[in-house]
This record gives sequence, structure tokens and C-alpha cells, in this order.
Amino acid sequence: MKRVQIIQSTNSQAVARRGVITPLAAIVLLVVMTGIALIVNRLWLDAASLEVTTCVETAALAAGHELVSDELLKEKPDFDLLMERAETSANQALKLNTVAGQRIGINLTKGDNLLFGKLVPDEETGLRKFLQTDHEPQSIQIKTHGSSRLANPVADFMSDLTRTHPGRIGAQIEATLDNHILGVRPFENVPVPAYPLAILKIDPTGKHTETWELQINQKRGKDEYRFDPETKTVSRGSDGIPEIILTSKPRRGEITDANMQLLDFGSDLKSEPVVRQIRSGLTRKDLKHFHGELLFNGTPLPLHCSPDLENAEQDAFEEMTGQCRICFLYDQVTASGQKYDGTADCTNLVAGRIMAVQRDDNQTTKIILQPGVLTTRTVILTQPESDPSADHSKPNLQQTADPLKPVTNKYIYKLYLTR
Repeated sequence: MKRVQIIQSTNSQAVARRGVITPLAAIVLLVVMTGIALIVNRLWLDAASLEVTTCVETAALAAGHELVSDELLKEKPDFDLLMERAETSANQALKLNTVAGQRIGINLTKGDNLLFGKLVPDEETGLRKFLQTDHEPQSIQIKTHGSSRLANPVADFMSDLTRTHPGRIGAQIEATLDNHILGVRPFENVPVPAYPLAILKIDPTGKHTETWELQINQKRGKDEYRFDPETKTVSRGSDGIPEIILTSKPRRGEITDANMQLLDFGSDLKSEPVVRQIRSGLTRKDLKHFHGELLFNGTPLPLHCSPDLENAEQDAFEEMTGQCRICFLYDQVTASGQKYDGTADCTNLVAGRIMAVQRDDNQTTKIILQPGVLTTRTVILTQPESDPSADHSKPNLQQTADPLKPVTNKYIYKLYLTR
């Protein structure tokens, strides 16, 4: 009898222990699972936050590219049109990029979460700050704080449990355009978008009237072609931007008879490398003898040149019709002993797009070129401290230019993120 009572007592104690251990195990399991869920949620938020930032940066840069247009070269640029294009481009960029496998779900609207303005110096800190303005804007600011919640099951559960929104992710990004240009420098796999082409800037002798100063700056050139930025095509018609006719050396002519020169950037003016440079731009290898960069700080840069265009080079220029590229301006050219080549004193950078290529019977080539506007990250700014991508290990390039008279270039801009 006593033995039965002892067994019953032992069984009762075991059942009681199981009754205590089961809820404890459940609590421990809940704590462990909650910790794992929070860790997963933190990792998910970090990854999603990076994707949101990258997505918004892409939108800001896309908007910035639209602010730089040939429209800026017209007598009265339509900045409302440029900002409208920028808004459309920014929203398209957001739609093309995903965050956590889905679209970010934000619609950018001018004046709300898409702001246009300029970077101006702060009198207190001396640093530049964003000032919202629609007057000739050169900066874009995008705010995505409070964006729609992304599909994260942990965040959904925590949101329902705590009445908060831990799954919401946002960013504030700024992109700025800068046209204080000192020169160009290609990257390892990023060539300078430039033609090996120099255009006569001025002619004190009066021999040439087809100079950049007269035809473009003083707007004496004909306006017979137009470029459609949507279709990327050239057609006949006026668009408010004059053209200049570039003419190579005629048969039995002198080097000074031409108002354009092919430049020698490591090509020795041989047709094959010149054609490659026309199509693809200038690489680090091309600028090897110039220490990898071309600087224009007020001193003419003498470059080996030729006024003759071979058939392959003519074809290459014709293939590039409608594409905007950097070109060079020269003040004078000196013929060599052979008379078919020489040295051009280049002084500045401009940008233009080829509208047409014509070939005459006297073996001259005429290139009708219209000035254009472009952005490239291969340019060197005169104020590198404002450019986060600048190489600060090199001497301050501002010292080579007059700091009281910053050099602005209305044809070439650098677009970079400022926040």
C-alpha cells in the first residue's frame, strides 16, 4: 500500500514539473524568436535603407541631367520646361528601380518632395547650403521621409502591435551642377567625351569670319538645324541656336585656310586612332603625354594638329551626328616645315553637336556644328573643395586661376551628389 502511494506521489511531482517547464520553454522560445525577428528586421532595414538611398540618388542625378540642356543656350531659356522634364525623369528613375523587390511607391512632385534651387554660402558656417529657388536652378533636393511602408512581415507585425511604423524608410538627397571648369581628366574606364577637334576662336587678321566668337558668341551664324532631345535626331529647321561651318584645308591650300584642326592626342594623327577617339572619346592612354589631364588655366596649350580629314575620319564624324561632345578652341595655328600639319594654341573647352557633314569637290570637308550643353564627371573644377570626387592629394587647382574671377563654362557641367 505504501509503495502505491509513493509511486502516485512521484507521478504527481513529475506532472507538476512538466506543467511549470512547458510555459517557461514557451516564454524562452518566444524571447529567442523575437530577438531573431528583431535582428532580421534590423538587417532588412539596413539593406532596404541602402537601396532607397541608391534609388533616390539615381532619381536626383536623372533630374540634374535634365536641367542641363541646349535650352540654356537660347536667348530666353524656359526653366519651367527644364524643371518639368527633370520631374518626369526623376519619377521614371524611381519606377525603374526597386527596393526589397518592389517599387519604392513614391511620386515626386515639384515644390513638395522635389525641390529646385542653388547651393549658396552660409554666412555663419562658411559651408554651402541649399536655397530653394526656381530662378536658374542648379541643384536638386529630394526628400522621401515618410514613404509608404515596404513589404516586411516583421515590420507589419510590429506596426500592428505597437501602432508605430518601423518599416518606413526614407532619404534626403541633393545633387548639384557646377560649371567652374578648369580642364578634363579621364578615369580608368571612363574616357572624356571629347572629339580630337579644335575650332578657330578668333581671327585678328579678319581672314576668317567663320569663328566661334563671331558665329556663336555674337550669334551671326545661320540657324538652319534643330535637335530633338526626345527622339535624339537632327532635322532642318530653326531652334534659336546658331551653327558654325567648320572647313578643312582645301586642295593645295595652307593650314591657315582651315578654321578647324584635328588634334594629336597620342594618335600621331593616324586615321585609325583618330577615328576611335572621334567615336569613343579620349582615354588615359591618349593623354599619357599630358600627365593624364588637360588643363586650361589662362595659358595656351600647344597641340600638334592637322587641317586634313581623311575619308574614314569624315565617315566617323558623320556617324556621330546629333551627339554632343567636348571640342577645343584655338586662337592661332603655326604651320610646320611640311606645311600639312602644325601647332594649334588651344585656350578653352566648349561643347557642340554635329548637325551635318558635307564634302566638296575641292577635297574640303564641311562640318556644320551647333553648340550644345553636356554633363560629364571627367571635368576638373576650379574649386575642387566643393567637389567630393576631387583628388585632394594634388595641389589646389584654384591657385592656377583667379579666385576673384571664377571661370564658368556655359557648355560643360559636372553633376555630383552633395548630400
